[in-house]
Amino acid sequence: MWMQKKWFKLFIWFVTTSFFFALAAILISMFRFGPTEQEVMQFMMGMMKAMDSSLMGLSMQVKEDTNIHSLMNQSIAFAFPLLSISIAAGVYVRCRRKV
Repeated sequence: MWMQKKWFKLFIWFVTTSFFFALAAILISMFRFGPTEQEVMQFMMGMMKAMDSSLMGLSMQVKEDTNIHSLMNQSIAFAFPLLSISIAAGVYVRCRRKV
């Protein structure tokens, strides 16, 4: 009979083990206590320290600095004319070589 074959026994073992771990994960997540106030405060302090040296923290500082903000606006104003000039120069050089 097919219930006596090794592949069937292996399949039943796999399904049983999967259900056990799924049930264990569900029970742990349902009956676990939440973090304490001290754990939350330590997490928040760690996040604030990480923000100082990360790119996200630096970008937040740039947003508040008026000098850097005005410099970024000026560079954006120059970017589009320079981009169009470089595209036109590239097309000119490409067409000039074909002749």
